[in-house]
Amino acid sequence: MIRSVVPGILVLVLVVIGLLHFVWAVTPWPWRDQVSFSKAIYGSDSGDMPPPLLSALVGVALLGGATLTLMVNDTLPGIGPDWLQHTGMFGLVLVMLGRGVGGYFMNSGRAAEFRRWNSILYSPLCLGLCLLATTVAVAAIAR
Repeated sequence: MIRSVVPGILVLVLVVIGLLHFVWAVTPWPWRDQVSFSKAIYGSDSGDMPPPLLSALVGVALLGGATLTLMVNDTLPGIGPDWLQHTGMFGLVLVMLGRGVGGYFMNSGRAAEFRRWNSILYSPLCLGLCLLATTVAVAAIAR
């Protein structure tokens, strides 16, 4: 299960969220307009969209995390030494932990929609991804 289901879930969620960030670089989909998107995702009442380059970079990082997961799990051929791949996985763990825990501190001064979604979905999802990434990283080292 650790070699198939856990990495599979982690990769699936990272890819979906990564692709959404690419979409959000150009459109507020699935929200109807930029103001709704800005309130729910970016936490701003102004209707400003996040910079497209920033959204795209987050998308690249998330897809990179998915690819790294597949390499550490020996689903894809690894690039570089094992210790570097393992370090990268623990880097993913730290990023997800930081966003998950730090997300609750991000609520201050943000739009009400963002605070609600951040508290019930975004931060808990990142903590869940942290747990999955930790499981993959520890299993890879144990092999």
